[in-house]
Amino acid sequence: MIFFVSCPAAMRANTKVATLRRRRLNILRTLARAMRVTPLLILFAIVGPALYAQSPAADWRTIETAHFHVHFPREYEQWATRAASRLESIREAVSKEVGFTPAQVVDVVVMNPIAEANGSAWPLLKSPRMIFYAEPPGPDESIGNYTDWIDLLAIHEYAHTAHMLRPSRNPLERALVPFDPIVFRAPRWVLEGYATVIEGRLTGAGRPNGTFRALLLRRWAEAGRLPSYGELDASRKFFGGSMAYLMGSAFLEWLEQKRGPDSLRNLWLRLTARHRRSFDEAFTGVFGDRADRLYGRFLAELTTSAIELDRARTLQEGELFQETSRNSGEPAVSPDGKQIGIVIRDRDQPDKLVIWSTGEPAEEEKKFKERVEKILERDPEDVGPLREKPLPRKAIHTLILPDGGDINTPRWMPDGKSILFSHRAPDAEGFLHFDLYRWDFENVTRVTHLADVREADPYPDGVSAVAVQSRYGITQLATVHLADGSLITATSELPSYEVIYTHPRVSRDGRFAYVAHTRGEWTLFVDGKPVPLPGDASSPEWMGSSVIATVAKGGFAELHRDGVIITTTRGGAFDPAPSPDGRIFFMSLDPDGYVLRVLPANTNAATFTPPPAPFAPIPPHLVTQSLPKSHAYGLGRQEFSWFAGTNVARGHRALEAGARLGDVVGRLDTLLIASIGSGNAPEGVALASTWRGWPIELQAHAFRTDDDTGIELRARWTHYRLALESGRLARLRGADETSALLFANASYSLRHVFGSWRIEESLRVDVDDAHQRGILGASLRSGSFRIAAQVQHDRGDELVLGGLASSILPRSAYAHRILDPALPVAALRGSDYDGWRIESTVPGLPFTAFYQRHELGGARLSVYGLEAELHSDPFPILKLPALGLTAGVARANQRTNWWLGMRWRP
Repeated sequence: MIFFVSCPAAMRANTKVATLRRRRLNILRTLARAMRVTPLLILFAIVGPALYAQSPAADWRTIETAHFHVHFPREYEQWATRAASRLESIREAVSKEVGFTPAQVVDVVVMNPIAEANGSAWPLLKSPRMIFYAEPPGPDESIGNYTDWIDLLAIHEYAHTAHMLRPSRNPLERALVPFDPIVFRAPRWVLEGYATVIEGRLTGAGRPNGTFRALLLRRWAEAGRLPSYGELDASRKFFGGSMAYLMGSAFLEWLEQKRGPDSLRNLWLRLTARHRRSFDEAFTGVFGDRADRLYGRFLAELTTSAIELDRARTLQEGELFQETSRNSGEPAVSPDGKQIGIVIRDRDQPDKLVIWSTGEPAEEEKKFKERVEKILERDPEDVGPLREKPLPRKAIHTLILPDGGDINTPRWMPDGKSILFSHRAPDAEGFLHFDLYRWDFENVTRVTHLADVREADPYPDGVSAVAVQSRYGITQLATVHLADGSLITATSELPSYEVIYTHPRVSRDGRFAYVAHTRGEWTLFVDGKPVPLPGDASSPEWMGSSVIATVAKGGFAELHRDGVIITTTRGGAFDPAPSPDGRIFFMSLDPDGYVLRVLPANTNAATFTPPPAPFAPIPPHLVTQSLPKSHAYGLGRQEFSWFAGTNVARGHRALEAGARLGDVVGRLDTLLIASIGSGNAPEGVALASTWRGWPIELQAHAFRTDDDTGIELRARWTHYRLALESGRLARLRGADETSALLFANASYSLRHVFGSWRIEESLRVDVDDAHQRGILGASLRSGSFRIAAQVQHDRGDELVLGGLASSILPRSAYAHRILDPALPVAALRGSDYDGWRIESTVPGLPFTAFYQRHELGGARLSVYGLEAELHSDPFPILKLPALGLTAGVARANQRTNWWLGMRWRP
């Protein structure tokens, strides 16, 4: 499924992106489970965000092997060719380990829409897919332990594919359900944990053999905070979404040690047997007891070993400087040592860059003391609080970006008057790119534009900065001129994917340090020369003429200064931030989030020798295959799928069914739809097609009903939040009556973030031959709370209010209709419409409570009720067209009406 990256650096991603990814993770399993109930539930399950493979209009290419079709934009050819050359060998190795060899050809889509390392597998039995995000992970990420990133990603995702393509041996189940029964019977921790086990076994690296999994599980065990069995799949706790990978894989390895190397393969055989079994029945038949009971024993053993190790160590981790939340980190001390900047990241909140004093919190201590004294003065028998943690510090400066997006790797400029940081911004199509920004504590200035640069560090002159450019899955070091954002790279040609650069740093006297992944290791380079260290290096920082870096090996991550270990910590030591006064700030892992600690000046070498790491498995040799040349993607292979829907409202009944022909990238989508209806619902057929292979999207929609025949031609151009459309609708009504409608519309939206509050504004204008419409909307959101308002004005004659939209009619056929599913068609008629609506979410429910007022033809009508709306753009990966769904109940004209509406479009 989704290769969810959850680690110190990867968790720095925008919280909204991570949430989006977790929602996509559950689509397939929900879809499969729904197959046992009713197709209607499937429609609710699949409604979600679009998943386009970059832009369908890109110059897509394809490489074909015996069992894989690899699709990629031309710019990714080097990366995709390397991936394709190993896929057949990976298929052979994974199939041998899993015990099943799928015969299907797998479509592999290479892209990088969010500038983040990730991937996913969609094991549809007839058309499996894998998606590779080309962005390479860094050394301080949980998947940063790899010999080759492309191999690790491909092995993990094909492990999912081979595992979940094993068909049921029950003939009826195999005929009716298009998924392996493992998909909807096994819990998430089994699916993700098993792919992670395979990842480690076939690479000799990955999460099972890396430092981060061992460090996190040991830290949670020491604190008595390991997840319960019910929390293994996911929870809202810190790293709760990652436990299926980390804890799930560790538990599966423990089970194999108890019952032998064939035990997991036997579990898959029992789950896919002719005799249908639940997961608990299949599991108990292999391991002798239920999973939740054996998990309790596993927790006990893990906790015991963690506490024994903790008691044997002498800690040298300084003191807690400030308790921070969840994924906070990347501290940076000002040049004068008086202030420290750090990015605060909390659940469901935008990233916040705060500046604190590095001195004693005298003001905070004074206020706290006064508060306690007042309490004791009122009640002398009360007892003052025991404090073991520092008070929350007051921020000197705070930055939240207007779009509420991520803030990464802040660095002070040499004069201490501003901070340079990286942030992901969307291009015209909405795909994210890293750029550099400068904050002078009042204003934010964008330095680069879609340059794909990050991890910048200013040179001593403050005129330019060294940075990492990561583009098309390939990294290189670059110099950025901060005045105009221009870049100078080592070569004008695309470098090799074989070396991955990260975290360049420049000393005050111009010396240079960085970390690079070469020959399967993360190596520290100083002035171009490798520095031998006892593990993988990350996050180097200059402290005078010395270099401080995190070194990870064998489940421990500690700070080293010039190769000498200086920390012994429970939660590891990440992101060092040296201060001119000799102190060293760093982040350390706690069960509730990373915390900021500080080592005193003149800290001596630590005296800890980590226990020997377990031997990593010897991975199989992967063969690099000679490949045919890539060819143009063209229209892509057109695949068939079907869908169905219903529209039910007062005076309106319809059943719709259709077929889709489309490609995996989403370049060409064609729908054939038929509708049977009664009342005001149209009956007939429609053929609709959309071409997205050019920057301007072209649409055609032909339809025929009992009393109406026509065709709509439409062109659409989008630029991030701006959309422009125009077209023509030609209709034939009756034997001789013809009409044509020319139309155009435009929409634009804005978003502002103020702390935890998000304000969104939208404007839409529709114009045709005899009618104009304007819609202005605004919403205020914080967490799950949302309140919104909308105002609409229509100018024109023969306007009609009420009804649901049908999939067989194009949008322009409703140009003179004000749709409202709570009202029957023609509830009001007349000229010049005015209306407004206010709505708010209902806490704990997926419904919106609303009140709406309509004024048309001199009459007024009010509607109030509850409504749930879901909207999904086309999802070509799963062969699904776009869907708009509305369901609700409302009171109007002293009647209670309910409705369910579904509208499909290509």
